[in-house]
Amino acid sequence: MYAQPAVSSGFTRPRPLPPGGRIGVFTPSGAVDPDRLARGIATLESRGYTVVRAPHVTDQHLYFGGTDEHRVADFHLMVNDPAIDAMMMSRGGYGFSRLLHLVDWDAVRLSQKTFIGFSDFTAFNLAALARANLVTFAGPGCATDFDYSDTSPEVVDAHAFMEAHCWPVLAGAAMTVRVYNEQPIAPKAISGTLWGSNLSLLSHLVGTPFLPQINDGILFIEEIDEDPYAVERQFVQLFHAGILQRQRALLLGDFTDCNPSGGRFPYAMSHVIDYVRSLVDVPVLTGLPFGHVARKLTLPQGGPARVDIDASGYTLSY
Repeated sequence: MYAQPAVSSGFTRPRPLPPGGRIGVFTPSGAVDPDRLARGIATLESRGYTVVRAPHVTDQHLYFGGTDEHRVADFHLMVNDPAIDAMMMSRGGYGFSRLLHLVDWDAVRLSQKTFIGFSDFTAFNLAALARANLVTFAGPGCATDFDYSDTSPEVVDAHAFMEAHCWPVLAGAAMTVRVYNEQPIAPKAISGTLWGSNLSLLSHLVGTPFLPQINDGILFIEEIDEDPYAVERQFVQLFHAGILQRQRALLLGDFTDCNPSGGRFPYAMSHVIDYVRSLVDVPVLTGLPFGHVARKLTLPQGGPARVDIDASGYTLSY
């Protein structure tokens, strides 16, 4: 018998993105390739949306998409513009955590806009829960995911999956995703608050006012380009902080290029997952289609969700 999802997670849902709505694209982290950005904007416009470019969206200052002052000014300009329905990152990288203490969180809360991004955007996703009580979305970025210059069949298929699981969610629809991936766990139904995303940012925010305190949650996690031992070290950080053991389930997405770099033993992600399972007495499920991959879901950070585990895999409903 399937459990029913909670009526509310306690966080405020944003206004749904309307058909033909206005999407503000900004660069809060690393500098973006202007050509990739242009192709991504063209895709969004071809879907009927009006795209508003932040004034400094293609700037570069050192590693970043403009100075901290320009990036946070672009952010506030769009947050305070009532004509903009949604704000989407151009790309991730690193840099949003440099802005968290500069963000007007009351303005974010009052805007009730749709915010979407992943990777470094996780810093904002989590802080929006902690400081603005607002559900935001872990999902695609404009240049990262809507640049369709790669027309290989597998990438085209991945993009179709991404869009099919993006626009309905941003418009307020419920979503159910089936993961066919046998798990070493007895059948079980779990409900809780969906939250998480990039592991580096989760561990980075421990001990700060920008990490939400979520008990009985469904924590989803992904990572890129880290040695497995370093991935494990970040899981251990979350365990020692008491975060892992306060959740009802862990959903592991893609750990892109997280391969052993050599040394005395090829310690792999399979070893990491076995160890995490030994640490916590909750289901640790693999195969979630999310991360630094083209085939990704759009997940409401702070929304209610349900996981139904059976012999052939699991179903995530949110």
